[in-house]
Amino acid sequence: MIRLKTLFVALFSVMLVLAVRPQAFATHLRAGEIIVTRNGCTSNEYTICITVYTNVNSPIRFGESPLDFGDGSEPLTTPRLENGTAPGLPANVGTVTFCTTHTYSAPGHYIIRYREPNRNAGILNMANSVGTEFYLETELVIDNLAGCNNTPRLLVPPIDKGCTGAAWFHNPGAYDIDGDSLSFEMVVPKQDKGVFVN
Repeated sequence: MIRLKTLFVALFSVMLVLAVRPQAFATHLRAGEIIVTRNGCTSNEYTICITVYTNVNSPIRFGESPLDFGDGSEPLTTPRLENGTAPGLPANVGTVTFCTTHTYSAPGHYIIRYREPNRNAGILNMANSVGTEFYLETELVIDNLAGCNNTPRLLVPPIDKGCTGAAWFHNPGAYDIDGDSLSFEMVVPKQDKGVFVN
């Protein structure tokens, strides 16, 4: 069982960019997600993929930051990766995906998290956004009695524009390959495990 609530903590935290000033893309991290896939229903090996959406006009690149698997093992320093492109994204938005595998020693609850500096500047409902760490997390629950389970897939990139005085909507296009029902909850964004943004 994987809790969707924590998967969306990071997604909705970075969606605060709807209030960003147009000239404010000083750095590169706009939005992101962590997707976890179990590699066979009889092992505790998982593929963990971080996907981020970036400002392609920034000289700063994704990576060289810690990916913590949540089990007390040594965090993995992600490699520095160049921006890629994806169909349907605006010209100034790039995307980067980094995947790795990790084997957990036992069933349990694990918070997988990624933290990197260089969140976009100018987010109006966050103090000093450019100086606030960009943070993603998801909760992985390994329960062998619950069977094979994976995190939901988010099919709609979280790159939206909001306008003052107008209703703003975003549907992440969440889809669960295991057929689980999904629910959504708005949460306060974080800058680290258990640390909310100012």
